[in-house]
Formats: sequence, structure tokens, C-alpha cells
Amino acid sequence: MDNVKYLIMFCFSILVCCNQAKTKKQKTEKSVEIVLEKLWETDTILKTCEAVRYNPKKNLIYVSNIGNVPPDAKDNDGSISILDESGKVLNQNWVTGISAPKGSDFYKNTLYVTDVNEVVEIDIETGHVNNKHVVQDAVFLNDLSVDLNGDIFFTDSRGDRVLKLVNNKVSPWLDLIGINPNGILVEKERVLVVSYSNGNLISIDKKTKKKDVLATGIVGGDGIVSIKEGYIVSTWQGEIFFVDRHLKNSKAIKILDTKAEKLNAADISIIPEKNILLVPTFFGNSVIAYKINTNYK
Repeated sequence: MDNVKYLIMFCFSILVCCNQAKTKKQKTEKSVEIVLEKLWETDTILKTCEAVRYNPKKNLIYVSNIGNVPPDAKDNDGSISILDESGKVLNQNWVTGISAPKGSDFYKNTLYVTDVNEVVEIDIETGHVNNKHVVQDAVFLNDLSVDLNGDIFFTDSRGDRVLKLVNNKVSPWLDLIGINPNGILVEKERVLVVSYSNGNLISIDKKTKKKDVLATGIVGGDGIVSIKEGYIVSTWQGEIFFVDRHLKNSKAIKILDTKAEKLNAADISIIPEKNILLVPTFFGNSVIAYKINTNYK
């Protein structure tokens, strides 16, 4: 009799575990829909704005303005502007005298910005340029992302490579021949890069440098931001895509297209605690903010 009792209890336990696993699997398999809702747009006074970065310590948005094109001209007409969270331009010319600033990121009290063939260090309290790290063989420096320990990764799009700035010394990190790496996002154990030419979003293991394709179909890839559900990736031509965190080598899902409005979508940023996406429109000369709405199906 006891054996029968134990057998029944064992079978019941197995059934419960199976149901729990099935429920967990069903939750995992739910599809995610990301919908962008426009909140605000700045005045069109940000000349050829290529990149934005949100500083959570100051609750401010920093905009890289190339100024006159071409975007690789050493013409000293570029600038950095500062916005508040509502899109008001607080200081249009916070930093001037740089040529064509693009990707940027913060570490402690410094804003690091790529500028044609150098990485510029800017004091975020004063706006003073503290240092310029010249990359002698640079072709077209583009996006930039800072690791938690302060290592700075940045792309040379036309040079097909990723470089690092560590302890004031620039060195090559990885060649990416034929990829034209543009947007870059550094995570704890890997580096994400989106190609401008082949439409792939790839991840690169920091230790082994093994590459995996996370998503395809993002031709003209420009900026990358991380959200809970995955990644949002922009294309310079004016498209924004969603990449599910749990999928690999899948086609990215387009969630916005502003090409008909002749608005680019360059190097994006995010206000994470408010789920707000910030999009510089390049030739549109403005920054647009969108609320990131998440729906589960």
C-alpha cells in the first residue's frame, strides 16, 4: 500500500514539474512587439546632428553636430549641444572648435567623442577639451562605447575595424574586413557591432573574439541601444529595428520608417528609466524622442 502511495506522489510531482516547464516555455515563446510613440522634437537648429547620448547623472542629453559636410572634413565647424529631457536646447554651442563629432559616451566626469581621426576628451563640468587622442592611420572614426572599467571601444567604419583606448593609448582590437562597422555597444562579456554595409548585427566575445550574427536585414546600420526585451538599432537612411534578445541570426523587425519624411535615424540613445528613445535626424537637424511601448502577444 505504501508503495502505491509513493508511486502516486512521484507521478504527481512529475506532472507538476512538466506543467511548470510547459508554462515557462509558453512565456518564453510569447512574441514581443515594440511600438514607438512620438513625444517631442527639438527645433531644427542642430546642424547635421549625428549622435546623441543621455547622461543619467545630470539628466541631460548631449548631441554631436557635424556641421558642414562631408562628415570627414577637418573644418573645425562641429559642436556639441546640450538638451534637457523635454527637448529644450539649453546650450547649442557647449563645445565648439571640433570638426565632425560623432559617437560619444561617458566615463566618470568625461565625455569621449570620436572626431574624424581622433578621440576627444571633454570635461562634462566645464566643457573644456582636456585631451585629443590622434589615431594616426584612422580612415573614418565613427561610433564609441565605454566599458564599465573605462576601456573605450570605437569603430573605424571605412577602416573595417574596432579599436580601443586604454590608459591614454590607442590600439587595434579587431579587424572586421568587409563589415564597415558603424554602431557599437559594449556589454559585460561581449561587444555588439552593427554593419553599415551588410545589414548584420553581430556580437563579439571579449575574450575569444568569436563572432555571432544576432540579426540580419539592418542595411545602413548606425546606432544600437539595449532594452529589457532586446536591442533597438537605427539605420542612417531613416529606419529603426527591434532585435529580440532571445533570438539569433533572425531577421530584425522594422518598427519605424521616416525615409518618406526625409528624416535620417543616426546614432541613437535611450533614457532607460523612462523608456524613451532619442533619435538624431542628421540632415533633419533635430532630435526626436519616442516612448518605447512593449506589447506581448
